[in-house]
Amino acid sequence: MSYYVYAYLTEADKVKSVYGTCDNLLINQLKASLKQELDRLNDYFSDSLNTDKDAYAVLTDIVNGKIRYPEIAFMYGYVYEKICSHYGTLIYNAENLWQLDSQSTFFPIPLSDDFPYIISISVSELESKRTEYTSLQEGNGIGDYDYEQEMDDLNFIFDEAIEAQKDLVIMVY
Repeated sequence: MSYYVYAYLTEADKVKSVYGTCDNLLINQLKASLKQELDRLNDYFSDSLNTDKDAYAVLTDIVNGKIRYPEIAFMYGYVYEKICSHYGTLIYNAENLWQLDSQSTFFPIPLSDDFPYIISISVSELESKRTEYTSLQEGNGIGDYDYEQEMDDLNFIFDEAIEAQKDLVIMVY
């Protein structure tokens, strides 16, 4: 089985501003902007969802600051990724399996015990997290595929985020 790492440069303030606004206009705007991605999630996970519990319901929960379906924590993670992508840019995707740190997000959602695995890093933490992650030894959250290449990739991701002065979200699934 293959695992993939995706990294996004994003604006945490914009991502955070979505959570708990209870703004129906924002819900409708995001549903329209993310329609293709949300439909794809619903199709992919159709065996685990029903008509009341889907990507659109999770997006509505996030905007309303509610968690009605913690049993589909994975979907909150994937919708979180779509929001981060909406306010950011994908800078990296490769076959890897990284588990560098405890999971974190820019707003509270249930986190899956399985996938996606999420790390959200604010601009102010980029230097310290880079130091922490690049000091990891092979097999300690990194290096399952090719340790040296993965370290090069990790440095690239942090270089891009630091240069752009953007927040960073790393997704693994």
